[in-house]
Amino acid sequence: MIRQRNGRRSGFTLIELLVVMGIIALLLAILLPALNRARATTKRVKDATQIQQVHKGFLTLAREFNGIFPTPGLIDRLPVNGQNRPGAGNEDVSQNDHAKLYSACIAQNAFSTDVLVTPAEVSTNVLVMANYNHDAYQPITNDQYWDPLFQADLRPGQIAHVSYGTLELNGQRKAKQWRDTLDSKFVVLANRGVQNGDYTANVYNASKTLQIHGGAKEWDGNICFNDGHVIYDKKFQPDGIVQFTSNNTTIDDNIFKDDAEALTGDAFLTMVYQMSSTGAPSRAWD
Repeated sequence: MIRQRNGRRSGFTLIELLVVMGIIALLLAILLPALNRARATTKRVKDATQIQQVHKGFLTLAREFNGIFPTPGLIDRLPVNGQNRPGAGNEDVSQNDHAKLYSACIAQNAFSTDVLVTPAEVSTNVLVMANYNHDAYQPITNDQYWDPLFQADLRPGQIAHVSYGTLELNGQRKAKQWRDTLDSKFVVLANRGVQNGDYTANVYNASKTLQIHGGAKEWDGNICFNDGHVIYDKKFQPDGIVQFTSNNTTIDDNIFKDDAEALTGDAFLTMVYQMSSTGAPSRAWD
Protein backbone atom coordinates (compact mmCIF):
# COMPACT_ATOMS: atom_id res chain seq x y z
CA MET A 1 0.00 0.00 0.00
CA ILE A 2 1.42 3.40 -1.01
CA ARG A 3 0.92 6.74 0.82
CA GLN A 4 0.57 9.58 -1.66
CA ARG A 5 1.69 13.20 -1.02
CA ASN A 6 -1.81 14.44 -0.34
CA GLY A 7 -2.17 11.87 2.48
CA ARG A 8 -4.54 9.61 0.64
CA ARG A 9 -3.80 5.88 0.54
CA SER A 10 -3.99 3.86 -2.61
CA GLY A 11 -4.45 0.06 -2.49
CA PHE A 12 -3.87 -2.61 -5.09
CA THR A 13 -6.06 -2.36 -8.11
CA LEU A 14 -8.32 -5.24 -9.12
CA ILE A 15 -6.04 -6.06 -12.00
CA GLU A 16 -3.02 -6.23 -9.70
CA LEU A 17 -4.86 -8.56 -7.34
CA LEU A 18 -5.90 -10.80 -10.22
CA VAL A 19 -2.30 -10.92 -11.44
CA VAL A 20 -1.06 -11.92 -7.98
CA MET A 21 -3.77 -14.57 -7.67
CA GLY A 22 -2.89 -15.88 -11.14
CA ILE A 23 0.77 -16.18 -10.18
CA ILE A 24 -0.15 -18.06 -6.99
CA ALA A 25 -2.43 -20.40 -8.92
CA LEU A 26 0.34 -21.04 -11.45
CA LEU A 27 2.85 -21.84 -8.72
CA LEU A 28 0.39 -24.23 -7.08
CA ALA A 29 -0.25 -25.94 -10.40
CA ILE A 30 3.49 -26.43 -10.80
CA LEU A 31 4.27 -27.48 -7.23
CA LEU A 32 1.30 -29.69 -6.29
CA PRO A 33 2.08 -32.54 -8.74
CA ALA A 34 5.66 -32.56 -7.49
CA LEU A 35 4.46 -32.63 -3.88
CA ASN A 36 2.01 -35.44 -4.66
CA ARG A 37 4.78 -37.45 -6.33
CA ALA A 38 7.07 -36.87 -3.35
CA ARG A 39 4.31 -37.97 -0.96
CA ALA A 40 3.64 -41.10 -3.00
CA THR A 41 7.35 -41.93 -3.10
CA THR A 42 7.59 -41.53 0.68
CA LYS A 43 4.67 -43.92 1.18
CA ARG A 44 6.17 -46.43 -1.25
CA VAL A 45 9.54 -46.40 0.54
CA LYS A 46 7.93 -46.73 3.98
CA ASP A 47 5.77 -49.55 2.68
CA ALA A 48 8.85 -51.42 1.41
CA THR A 49 10.48 -50.99 4.82
CA GLN A 50 7.41 -52.41 6.56
CA ILE A 51 7.34 -55.44 4.27
CA GLN A 52 11.00 -56.08 5.04
CA GLN A 53 10.24 -55.80 8.76
CA VAL A 54 7.55 -58.46 8.43
CA HIS A 55 9.93 -60.80 6.61
CA LYS A 56 12.62 -60.22 9.26
CA GLY A 57 10.01 -61.10 11.88
CA PHE A 58 9.38 -64.40 10.06
CA LEU A 59 13.12 -65.10 10.04
CA THR A 60 13.45 -64.30 13.73
CA LEU A 61 10.68 -66.68 14.73
CA ALA A 62 11.99 -69.35 12.35
CA ARG A 63 14.96 -69.82 14.69
CA GLU A 64 12.58 -71.42 17.18
CA PHE A 65 11.14 -73.86 14.61
CA ASN A 66 14.20 -75.33 12.88
CA GLY A 67 14.11 -72.71 10.15
CA ILE A 68 10.36 -72.95 9.45
CA PHE A 69 8.50 -69.64 9.31
CA PRO A 70 5.74 -69.17 11.92
CA THR A 71 2.97 -71.64 11.15
CA PRO A 72 -0.23 -71.50 13.23
CA GLY A 73 -0.88 -75.23 12.85
CA LEU A 74 2.53 -76.01 14.34
CA ILE A 75 2.02 -73.53 17.17
CA ASP A 76 -1.47 -74.71 18.11
CA ARG A 77 -1.24 -78.41 17.28
CA LEU A 78 -3.75 -81.25 17.35
CA PRO A 79 -4.37 -82.84 20.77
CA VAL A 80 -2.31 -85.82 21.94
CA ASN A 81 -4.56 -88.51 23.42
CA GLY A 82 -7.27 -85.88 23.84
CA GLN A 83 -5.00 -83.43 25.62
CA ASN A 84 -3.55 -80.19 24.26
CA ARG A 85 0.19 -79.96 24.82
CA PRO A 86 2.28 -77.00 23.63
CA GLY A 87 4.82 -78.15 21.06
CA ALA A 88 3.44 -81.69 20.88
CA GLY A 89 1.07 -83.34 18.43
CA ASN A 90 0.60 -83.23 14.68
CA GLU A 91 0.15 -80.03 12.72
CA ASP A 92 -3.40 -78.70 12.73
CA VAL A 93 -3.68 -77.50 9.13
CA SER A 94 -7.08 -75.92 9.81
CA GLN A 95 -5.24 -73.19 11.76
CA ASN A 96 -3.11 -72.05 8.82
CA ASP A 97 -5.03 -68.96 7.72
CA HIS A 98 -3.37 -65.55 7.53
CA ALA A 99 -5.22 -63.98 10.46
CA LYS A 100 -3.83 -66.61 12.83
CA LEU A 101 -0.40 -66.36 11.21
CA TYR A 102 -0.07 -62.64 11.84
CA SER A 103 -1.78 -62.74 15.21
CA ALA A 104 0.69 -65.41 16.35
CA CYS A 105 3.61 -63.26 15.18
CA ILE A 106 2.32 -60.23 17.08
CA ALA A 107 1.79 -62.33 20.21
CA GLN A 108 5.49 -63.26 19.99
CA ASN A 109 6.48 -59.58 19.47
CA ALA A 110 7.95 -60.25 16.01
CA PHE A 111 6.50 -56.90 14.88
CA SER A 112 3.72 -54.48 15.82
CA THR A 113 0.23 -54.26 14.36
CA ASP A 114 0.85 -50.94 12.58
CA VAL A 115 3.58 -52.54 10.43
CA LEU A 116 0.94 -54.77 8.82
CA VAL A 117 -1.03 -51.95 7.18
CA THR A 118 0.61 -50.08 4.32
CA PRO A 119 0.73 -46.27 4.56
CA ALA A 120 -0.74 -46.27 1.04
CA GLU A 121 -3.83 -48.28 2.06
CA VAL A 122 -7.02 -47.27 0.23
CA SER A 123 -9.59 -49.75 1.54
CA THR A 124 -11.82 -48.70 4.42
CA ASN A 125 -12.06 -52.40 5.35
CA VAL A 126 -8.34 -52.59 6.16
CA LEU A 127 -7.47 -51.11 9.55
CA VAL A 128 -4.62 -51.22 12.05
CA MET A 129 -5.65 -53.26 15.10
CA ALA A 130 -5.01 -50.70 17.83
CA ASN A 131 -6.12 -52.84 20.78
CA TYR A 132 -4.37 -56.16 20.28
CA ASN A 133 -4.85 -58.25 23.40
CA HIS A 134 -1.53 -59.81 24.42
CA ASP A 135 -3.22 -61.25 27.50
CA ALA A 136 -5.20 -63.58 25.23
CA TYR A 137 -2.06 -65.74 25.03
CA GLN A 138 -3.02 -68.62 27.36
CA PRO A 139 -1.61 -71.89 25.95
CA ILE A 140 -2.30 -74.02 29.03
CA THR A 141 -5.43 -72.44 30.43
CA ASN A 142 -7.35 -71.87 27.18
CA ASP A 143 -5.24 -73.53 24.46
CA GLN A 144 -4.90 -70.01 23.03
CA TYR A 145 -1.72 -68.78 21.34
CA TRP A 146 -2.82 -65.42 19.90
CA ASP A 147 -5.60 -62.84 19.96
CA PRO A 148 -8.49 -64.49 18.07
CA LEU A 149 -10.03 -61.08 17.27
CA PHE A 150 -7.28 -60.31 14.77
CA GLN A 151 -8.78 -60.62 11.28
CA ALA A 152 -7.63 -60.94 7.67
CA ASP A 153 -10.87 -60.94 5.72
CA LEU A 154 -11.42 -58.77 2.63
CA ARG A 155 -15.02 -59.84 2.07
CA PRO A 156 -17.60 -57.01 2.07
CA GLY A 157 -18.62 -56.08 5.60
CA GLN A 158 -15.58 -57.80 7.12
CA ILE A 159 -12.29 -56.41 8.46
CA ALA A 160 -8.66 -57.07 7.65
CA HIS A 161 -5.91 -55.96 10.03
CA VAL A 162 -3.27 -56.64 7.38
CA SER A 163 -2.73 -55.13 3.93
CA TYR A 164 -0.39 -57.63 2.34
CA GLY A 165 -0.70 -60.67 0.16
CA THR A 166 1.12 -63.60 1.76
CA LEU A 167 2.20 -67.03 0.58
CA GLU A 168 -0.52 -69.60 1.13
CA LEU A 169 0.44 -72.11 3.81
CA ASN A 170 -0.28 -75.32 1.92
CA GLY A 171 1.12 -77.66 -0.70
CA GLN A 172 4.68 -77.81 -1.99
CA ARG A 173 5.07 -74.05 -1.84
CA LYS A 174 4.71 -74.20 1.94
CA ALA A 175 6.95 -77.25 2.31
CA LYS A 176 9.74 -75.78 0.17
CA GLN A 177 9.63 -72.05 0.72
CA TRP A 178 7.82 -71.23 3.99
CA ARG A 179 11.17 -71.28 5.72
CA ASP A 180 14.53 -69.50 5.78
CA THR A 181 15.67 -70.64 2.33
CA LEU A 182 16.96 -67.14 1.51
CA ASP A 183 15.82 -67.85 -2.05
CA SER A 184 16.33 -64.69 -4.10
CA LYS A 185 13.94 -65.89 -6.83
CA PHE A 186 10.90 -66.86 -4.79
CA VAL A 187 8.31 -64.34 -3.55
CA VAL A 188 6.65 -64.77 -0.15
CA LEU A 189 5.09 -61.35 0.56
CA ALA A 190 3.87 -58.30 -1.39
CA ASN A 191 1.25 -55.62 -1.70
CA ARG A 192 -1.90 -57.63 -2.38
CA GLY A 193 -2.94 -57.91 -5.99
CA VAL A 194 -5.73 -58.46 -8.48
CA GLN A 195 -7.83 -61.59 -8.06
CA ASN A 196 -5.99 -64.62 -9.45
CA GLY A 197 -3.52 -62.34 -11.23
CA ASP A 198 -6.15 -61.82 -13.91
CA TYR A 199 -5.36 -59.29 -16.67
CA THR A 200 -8.90 -59.42 -18.05
CA ALA A 201 -10.05 -55.78 -18.19
CA ASN A 202 -13.25 -56.10 -16.13
CA VAL A 203 -11.44 -57.99 -13.34
CA TYR A 204 -8.20 -56.04 -13.40
CA ASN A 205 -9.73 -52.55 -13.53
CA ALA A 206 -12.25 -53.32 -10.77
CA SER A 207 -9.59 -54.16 -8.19
CA LYS A 208 -9.00 -51.67 -5.37
CA THR A 209 -5.37 -52.76 -5.30
CA LEU A 210 -4.67 -50.61 -8.36
CA GLN A 211 -5.09 -47.54 -6.14
CA ILE A 212 -2.54 -48.52 -3.49
CA HIS A 213 0.50 -47.30 -5.44
CA GLY A 214 0.89 -45.56 -8.79
CA GLY A 215 -2.04 -44.69 -11.01
CA ALA A 216 -5.61 -45.89 -10.65
CA LYS A 217 -5.48 -47.98 -13.84
CA GLU A 218 -2.33 -50.01 -13.32
CA TRP A 219 -1.10 -52.20 -10.46
CA ASP A 220 2.17 -51.18 -8.82
CA GLY A 221 3.56 -52.87 -5.76
CA ASN A 222 6.42 -53.76 -3.45
CA ILE A 223 7.40 -57.42 -3.73
CA CYS A 224 9.51 -59.26 -1.14
CA PHE A 225 11.61 -62.28 -2.08
CA ASN A 226 12.61 -64.92 0.42
CA ASP A 227 16.12 -63.53 0.84
CA GLY A 228 14.51 -60.32 2.14
CA HIS A 229 15.16 -58.04 -0.82
CA VAL A 230 12.22 -55.94 -2.03
CA ILE A 231 11.60 -54.66 -5.54
CA TYR A 232 8.98 -52.28 -6.90
CA ASP A 233 7.29 -53.62 -10.02
CA LYS A 234 4.18 -53.31 -12.17
CA LYS A 235 4.05 -56.94 -13.29
CA PHE A 236 2.48 -60.00 -11.69
CA GLN A 237 5.50 -61.86 -13.11
CA PRO A 238 8.22 -59.62 -11.65
CA ASP A 239 11.81 -59.57 -12.83
CA GLY A 240 14.00 -62.18 -11.16
CA ILE A 241 11.10 -64.50 -10.31
CA VAL A 242 11.49 -68.28 -10.35
CA GLN A 243 10.50 -69.98 -13.59
CA PHE A 244 9.13 -73.46 -14.13
CA THR A 245 8.85 -75.66 -17.20
CA SER A 246 5.73 -77.32 -18.55
CA ASN A 247 5.76 -79.35 -21.79
CA ASN A 248 9.17 -77.89 -22.65
CA THR A 249 7.76 -74.36 -22.24
CA THR A 250 9.30 -71.97 -19.73
CA ILE A 251 6.64 -70.17 -17.69
CA ASP A 252 7.11 -67.09 -15.50
CA ASP A 253 5.40 -67.40 -12.14
CA ASN A 254 2.32 -65.18 -11.72
CA ILE A 255 2.54 -64.39 -8.00
CA PHE A 256 -1.22 -63.83 -7.66
CA LYS A 257 -2.27 -66.97 -9.54
CA ASP A 258 -2.28 -70.62 -8.55
CA ASP A 259 -0.39 -71.73 -11.65
CA ALA A 260 -1.64 -75.24 -12.37
CA GLU A 261 1.53 -76.09 -14.28
CA ALA A 262 3.64 -75.57 -11.15
CA LEU A 263 1.73 -78.19 -9.11
CA THR A 264 1.55 -75.80 -6.10
CA GLY A 265 5.30 -75.19 -6.28
CA ASP A 266 4.76 -71.60 -7.38
CA ALA A 267 4.45 -68.40 -5.36
CA PHE A 268 0.77 -67.66 -4.69
CA LEU A 269 0.10 -64.58 -2.58
CA THR A 270 -3.43 -64.17 -1.25
CA MET A 271 -5.37 -63.30 1.89
CA VAL A 272 -6.81 -66.47 3.39
CA TYR A 273 -9.45 -65.89 6.03
CA GLN A 274 -10.17 -69.58 6.77
CA MET A 275 -8.65 -73.03 6.30
CA SER A 276 -10.64 -76.27 6.24
CA SER A 277 -9.68 -79.34 8.23
CA THR A 278 -7.95 -80.64 5.09
CA GLY A 279 -6.06 -77.40 4.50
CA ALA A 280 -8.29 -76.03 1.73
CA PRO A 281 -8.13 -72.20 1.77
CA SER A 282 -11.01 -69.70 1.64
CA ARG A 283 -9.69 -66.55 -0.02
CA ALA A 284 -10.93 -62.99 -0.35
CA TRP A 285 -9.87 -60.31 -2.85
CA ASP A 286 -10.75 -56.64 -3.30
